[in-house]
Order: sequence, then C-alpha cells, then structure tokens
Amino acid sequence: MKIGTKLAICFVAIAVLPLGAASAVYLRATSKFGADMANRGKELLSERVNRDLRRAREMGAVTIAQTRQRIAREARFLAGDIASRMSTAVDDTELPAPQTGFILAPATSADAASGGARQIDLQQMSVYMAPDASRDGIAGTLKRLAGFNDVARTVYLRNRGIIDTMTVTFESGLTVSYPGLAEPPEQDTRERDWYLGTLETQQAAWFSDFDSASDRLSVATPLQLSDGRLAGAVRITIRLGALLAQSMDATRIPPDASAYLIAVPATDPSLMPHEVATFTPEAGRWTVLPRPRAMPLNGDEAWLKAISDIRTGVPGLEHVTLRGEKAVWAFGPVGASSQADYHIAVAFPASQIHTAAARVEEVVQGSYREQLRTAVFFALGAGLIGAALALFGAKTLTGPVRRLHEAAGKLAYGDFSVRIADPGSDEIGDLGRDFNRMVPALEEQIRVKRDLHAAQEIQQHLIPASAPVIDGFDIAGKTIYCDETGGDYQDYVPLGETRYAIVIGDVTGHGVGAALLMASARAVLRANAPHQDSATKVLSAVNRQLSADSTGGRSLTLFYLQLEADNRTIDWISAGHETALIYDPATDNFKMLEGEDIPLGIDAEWAFSGQTATLPNGSVLVAYTDGIREAHNDAGEQYGLERLKKVIRDSHARGSAAVLDAILAELATYRGKTKAHDDVSLLVIKPV
Repeated sequence: MKIGTKLAICFVAIAVLPLGAASAVYLRATSKFGADMANRGKELLSERVNRDLRRAREMGAVTIAQTRQRIAREARFLAGDIASRMSTAVDDTELPAPQTGFILAPATSADAASGGARQIDLQQMSVYMAPDASRDGIAGTLKRLAGFNDVARTVYLRNRGIIDTMTVTFESGLTVSYPGLAEPPEQDTRERDWYLGTLETQQAAWFSDFDSASDRLSVATPLQLSDGRLAGAVRITIRLGALLAQSMDATRIPPDASAYLIAVPATDPSLMPHEVATFTPEAGRWTVLPRPRAMPLNGDEAWLKAISDIRTGVPGLEHVTLRGEKAVWAFGPVGASSQADYHIAVAFPASQIHTAAARVEEVVQGSYREQLRTAVFFALGAGLIGAALALFGAKTLTGPVRRLHEAAGKLAYGDFSVRIADPGSDEIGDLGRDFNRMVPALEEQIRVKRDLHAAQEIQQHLIPASAPVIDGFDIAGKTIYCDETGGDYQDYVPLGETRYAIVIGDVTGHGVGAALLMASARAVLRANAPHQDSATKVLSAVNRQLSADSTGGRSLTLFYLQLEADNRTIDWISAGHETALIYDPATDNFKMLEGEDIPLGIDAEWAFSGQTATLPNGSVLVAYTDGIREAHNDAGEQYGLERLKKVIRDSHARGSAAVLDAILAELATYRGKTKAHDDVSLLVIKPV
C-alpha cells in the first residue's frame, strides 16, 4: 500500500473519529436535554392548567359577588325611594288615574293558567290586592307611588338581562310588580318565606326556591318608613342563567374546561352539594337544571375530599377521579342565600393535559431524531472528503476543542469571565455556544445560592435564640425551616418590666417571599406592641400595615398572647392560626384555644376579638404551626392533633424544653425518611 493511501486512510480516521465522538457527546447531551424539556413541559402545562382554573374560579366568584352587591344596592335604592314617597300626604279615598302607570291585575292570569308565554308591560306596574286589603288605604298608597314605575323601569333597563322582576309588598296587602303582568298573581305575597324572613331579620337577604324555581335568585330588603315603622318589603328577582353568563362566559373559562354552580341546601340534613347549573365546552354556555341534582359520591378519596370542602365552604383544587375519569377541579364559595350556600367549580379533564404533554414530548423527540440524522449525514460527508481536507480539518477540529478545554479549566478555578471566542458553526461550535450560555447561568445560580445562605443567616438572627426568663413561667420555643428561608415566625416582645407578648405565626407558603412578609410582620409588631394597651389594638395595627403591604395573596396566621410575671391569666387572640392547647393534668383534659378571627393581611378593617384563659397548676400550653399537624409519614398519613396530644400528656411533668424536645423527636420518628415540606414552629409555656 502506498504511503499516500496510508496517509489518506490516517487522515480520514483522524477527521472522522474525533467528529464522530464529538457528535455522540453532543447527541447524548441533546437527548438528556430533550427528556428534561419534555418532563418540564408536562410540569409547566399542569401548573398552567391549575393556575388558569384557580383564576377562572376566582374571577367568576368576584364578578358574581359584585353583581349580587349591585342588585342588593338597587333593592335598597327602591326601598329608599318608596319610603320617601310614603311620607307624602295625599287623599286616600280615591284610586289613582290609569295614566299613573299601574295595571290593576285580575285575580287570575289566563296566560299563567294556560302555560303560555308572558306578555309583559315595560311602561306600567301590576297591582295585586290581598283579600283582606283596605281599598281606601291602597288608593292612598298608589297615589303616593305615582311615577314610581319610571324609577323601576330605569333600574330594570340598567340591569337589562339580569333582573327578571321587581316586587314591592306592603303590610296593607298591596303588592306592585314590575314589569307589568310579568308575575302571575299569588294568594297573598305576605305569606311567602322571603317576605316573612325579611321582616323578621329587618335586613337585606338573598333567597332561592329549590322546589319551584331553581333558575331564579332574589334579594329582599325591608321597607322602613321615616318614623321607623316596617311598611313591607322590596324584592328583586334575577335570572340565574344570565348572572352566570355575565360573570363567567366562555372567554373566562379555559378551553375544554367545564364549570358548575353548586348549592349546599340548608334543609338537607347531610349537607349534600347539589349541581344547579353547568357550563360545558360543547354547548359553550350555561344551562340551569330544572331541578338541583345531588353530586355523585362514586369517586376517589380526592373527590370525596373535594365534596367535603364544598360542604364546609373551603376553597381548593383537587386532582380527582370521578366515574373512572381523571380531572382537575378548582372550587370555592361565591355567596349564600337563606336556603343554601353557593359554590363555583371549574373542572378540566386530565386527559387533555396528558395529550398535550405527549405532543410536547413527540416534538422534542422528533427534534432529537432530526439532529441525529443530521449528525450521521455530516459524519459520512466528512469521511468522503476527509482525504483531501484531513490536515485542514484536523487543525479546524482540534483548535476549538483545545480552546473549549482551556476555557473549562479556567471556569473550574472560578473565572466566570471566560468565553469561547468565535466558536464556529459546526458541532464543536454549538458546544462552544452552549458553554457561553452556561457560564452566566452557572454564575447566577451560585450568586442566588450565596444570597439564600445570607438570607438564611439574617432570618435566623430574627428568631430568638432562647426564651426570656419570666417569673412564674417556664418557656421554650423553636423554629425549623424546610428551605433556606421560610415564613414561620416566633417572637417574645417585652411590653414593660414584667409583661411580655409572645407570638407564633405562619405566613402562607415558604421561601424568600414568605420570609420577607415574616420580617415585615415582625418589624410592625415590635413597633406597635409596646405602645398599645390591648392585644386587639396591637393586631389591628399590624393587620392594617400588612394588608397594605401584602401582595400575591399572602397572609399571616398568628397566635398572640400577653402574660405578666406571677400571673397565670393570659390574654390571647388567634388570627386564623392553628388551635393552641392547654393540658390540665388534674382533669386530664385539653382546652382548645380557638379563635374566629381571620389571618392578618386579608381585610384591613377586620375587628379582632381578644380572649382570656387561666393556666391551672401543673398545666402546659402548647402553640404550634401547621407544619407539625400536617407532617406526613412514608405512607402519606398526617401526624394529626391526637398524636400531638399524646406526647404532651406523656411528657407534661417535665420542663418546657423537655416537652418541646419530646414533641420534635416524636415528629421526626413519625416522619421517617419523608422530607419536610413545611416549616415547623413550636412554643411551650408552663406555669411554675
């Protein structure tokens, strides 16, 4: 074999083998990257669906609430206008002229009796008189109401599509209704539940009638005259379908999602949720059912939990299996009537998520296969022309690899300014560009990690290292974060020489955002507590500031107590926090310190209610965050309140620090190898 041939073979091998190796490395990296992208795509798609469902449910709930408030204002406006008119003195002996805008309705309605369509009159109001009504008294009332039909028409037109009818019933037995002839006559409206309930409570209230008209809701308000007498009630009836169509139309519901209006009737002993109206993607509109239909119970545990949350009015999002089909349900309350609590639910089929995720994975895999074919073709082409271009190719190939190696060595020693200059357009050039993109990303990750460690160190200094020494009490507390930073809060604030405020709280979520809100709450509380004379004023001041500062839906649950040296009576407030426990060994009973206040940062005007409790001899008070009660073991079971009570009962005779260590040790044993997903804070107080 000639030397030229040998050199050609050698040059081809030198040209092809390194290129093939580089291509293999690149393709392996691309394959792994593609798989990661597909998995991440599935996660992002699922997160987006969850977010869109929550947003649709929340926007619908807000819009429905705003519409209900608007209609209630209209009812109060009508009641106020009538009360003003009733104060006018007129001749009560004659009925008003026909042109005043009233139609004296007959005792029966032919249209209503025959089931035909109603012919309404937008210019006049229907007048109904009960059998016991006084004609003279009604004449005076109708004269005072002259022109009221124009007011009713204005209200009706500016709420066109939603309002069905407006009814005014007087104690005298007179009933006027707008639009005219819109409502069939009744025996006596004063005997209806809405009328009796409104006069009994003397407040505006919503009513629904599941037995006869599930497609209608009504709001009624008392008609109170200037001298304080109750003269009757005003009712506005709205179309449920129109309310839903305006509040949650197809543009506000994610594609392929269904929506449900659910009612929990107060008359149902089991509080079973009932489906009242549905929105399906096929129909593209809301349909009100002729009769409410009980929600099925043949689902998995997540579905039963969703049913339970709907019963209790707790908003949430669950991945459920119902009738053998998986779906994501977002649900929450939207208001109530005297007969039922209403909830909105938006459901998205899980099959759509899996289908979209499969398409993403197919696109990524297709891209990988295309790159594989390109690499193989390029390698074959390089082999054919390698004999002629071997020397040039070797120089071209080894130069970028050497530069990449040198740059990687500098990066290993911490030089983040290193870059691959002019990486070229081949596969090695792609690696160079990937390297150039990787370096700033790696530098940013290291910076973020360093900042998180700094934030962790700062937050650790905000949590007291030890409890203060207070005469008559043995106190111990501890906070453990599941991430570098968290939202649990524990503090001891001196209020004087012998008085202290002791606080334990939990910001929704964890991480940097929760830590910032925690630090803000700590600063505001420490600034206000020494200057306020009661616990309620302290929390009101803190709540106003947090409500102004809090964004992203974050809030702070808080258990706040004030105690004084050698005094076993404590003042306390629970702002939406976990129930604190007082164990009395003399009776072997636990007292639950439960409050009805909401978390801080939600409603700036909330009025907090303070309470007092006495610590018996030998008792122990334990306050904690939900990271203890909701901790899971390897089987996914929660730690729960009863296990916590048992540890307290078994260790109460020891000091506070020993009780705290016993609880944390038992919690760690129960959790096993399961990673903590929430922060844990614990406070133990014993009178001595």
